[in-house]
Amino acid sequence: MTSDHIDSLGQLPSLRALRGFEAAARHLNLVRAGAELGITQGALSRQIKALEEHLGVQLFTRTPRGLVFTEAGDNLWDHCRRAFSMLGEGIDSVGKVRKRETLVVAIARSFATRRLAQRVGDFVERYPWIELRLDGHRHLADLSRDADVAIRVGDGRWPGLHVESLGTDPIVPVAAPSVLRRTGSEPSFEALSRETLLHFMDRDLWGAWATGRGLESPIAQRNVYFSETIIMLEAAEAGQGIAVGRQSLVKTAISRGTIVPLYSALVDDGYGYFLCCVPEALNRRKVALFRQWLLGT
Repeated sequence: MTSDHIDSLGQLPSLRALRGFEAAARHLNLVRAGAELGITQGALSRQIKALEEHLGVQLFTRTPRGLVFTEAGDNLWDHCRRAFSMLGEGIDSVGKVRKRETLVVAIARSFATRRLAQRVGDFVERYPWIELRLDGHRHLADLSRDADVAIRVGDGRWPGLHVESLGTDPIVPVAAPSVLRRTGSEPSFEALSRETLLHFMDRDLWGAWATGRGLESPIAQRNVYFSETIIMLEAAEAGQGIAVGRQSLVKTAISRGTIVPLYSALVDDGYGYFLCCVPEALNRRKVALFRQWLLGT
């Protein structure tokens, strides 16, 4: 190691300060970030202020709605999350051979099918000592007993659990191209009433979409109800009717041209996918690694 490299290491901020910045950058909220780290909002704010003084730049702009990155903060966040990820992988690679562990993930089947199935190989390649079990039948499982973590769809309100958003997931009516040719884009509700509307049993997606547009929910003479969103969207793709789908679940089919949005406006209905666990589970290495991998940190 060269003397120049040693000197550059001496100029680095403390790991505690960088860890505080990483948590604040991930949550963009000092209260939630402080709770994760087990420190007060004020203590975390002082850590970040000290880091800003050390670097000579402002990292965040404070607003009533939370933190907003400055250009410098966004740049540091990009490097910081990659550095923490590499550090974790390095520690794993030089550590003792680990005893195999099982990680049970109670997962919404729609998320598993459309968003996770294409990525699980990367996780098991990184962490071969973790046996991953994805349970799509019990996404509302008791997380103190039946699963280590869960990926749920909802509004994020599950009291007693640690909950992190995996991003908003707006909704839009979609159908096969053959249906679009019949209805035209931006069809009137009168045109919709002549079509078969496909519904998800657990949530009135048509009502949520219409409410978001300031409209009454469309009424059709022909309606079909599904217990699984994936089956509903496959029916729409097959030309069997019009469904309201979440962006993450329909974007691949849209890119293939097998399904098309009927309206240009997306509606955020307040629902999305969330990573959930009991708070103490965050101290388990396998849970921490899965969370880090899933959030892309």
